[in-house]
Amino acid sequence: MMLREIMKKDIVTITPDMSVREAAKKMKDWNVGCILVTEGGNLRGILTDRDIACTVVANGKDPNYTMVKEIMNGDVVYTSPDTDIFEAFKIMAGNKIRRLPLKIDGKLEGIVSISDLAPVLKGEMDNFFHVEEVYHH
Repeated sequence: MMLREIMKKDIVTITPDMSVREAAKKMKDWNVGCILVTEGGNLRGILTDRDIACTVVANGKDPNYTMVKEIMNGDVVYTSPDTDIFEAFKIMAGNKIRRLPLKIDGKLEGIVSISDLAPVLKGEMDNFFHVEEVYHH
């Protein structure tokens, strides 16, 4: 199964020059734990609720005056929507990330999270073991 089949296409984005408060409000309004940072249609970074909590709140920074570009992760790991779910899991595990943006020809197409992958991977594994069981009986 390919990521295209399970990806979220409604992508919430912000710009690097937004305040962390604005970003947090947008995350709350959309009920998401991360938000992609884009500029001129290009993916520039990713910001998570954990980034906000650990970098801004825990350090007493003012979210009204702290800009997204100051705390975002600019080294974004991404893949294609045509990536197999098992390969995506390896990418996420290998990079210790829980969210994976999806791009085609530089254009942002969607995103998957580990919570999107987990039930699908479990289903695939259950199917595999069921087939193995049937084959060996």
